[in-house]
Amino acid sequence: MTQSASNPSYLRIARYVYAGLAWAFVAGILVQVFFIGIGLFVQPTNFDLHINFGWLLHPAPVLILAASALARAGGRQILMAAGLAVAFFFIPIMAAVRADLPWVAVFHPVSAILGFGLALLVARGATRLTRTTDPAPLTTIAEWILVALVTLVILFLSFSGGPAA
Repeated sequence: MTQSASNPSYLRIARYVYAGLAWAFVAGILVQVFFIGIGLFVQPTNFDLHINFGWLLHPAPVLILAASALARAGGRQILMAAGLAVAFFFIPIMAAVRADLPWVAVFHPVSAILGFGLALLVARGATRLTRTTDPAPLTTIAEWILVALVTLVILFLSFSGGPAA
């Protein structure tokens, strides 16, 4: 017997991966806040930890988005994961344009706080999903198209020099 997407063990593993990625991202955001604290209060001239770790966090929500679809999280959770991916695509770009567009850059910390709230909602929803025993409907074609479009646009903009170039 082959393992398929409808196999309950596959689904259980996918849901735990989704929850693990979502909570790891929440933890990553907290580490990112710690790093800006180091830059502000310990070594005021050195923001490298915050900047470099921020660019590492930048693509992570795309993985969470894909995991939400594989875990059959449902339309609402997939939409929130897509929103998370889009938000965290733009958050570091807001800071990167501070020399040219300072009024855009001032929204970097505000959007990071809002993004943290969204990341918590996604992680809590993913955790709830691991506890359910209800049979999950398949991820719809429209949901897969959303996942693919968001992923492709983010990857294209990331590797083409995107809006930050």
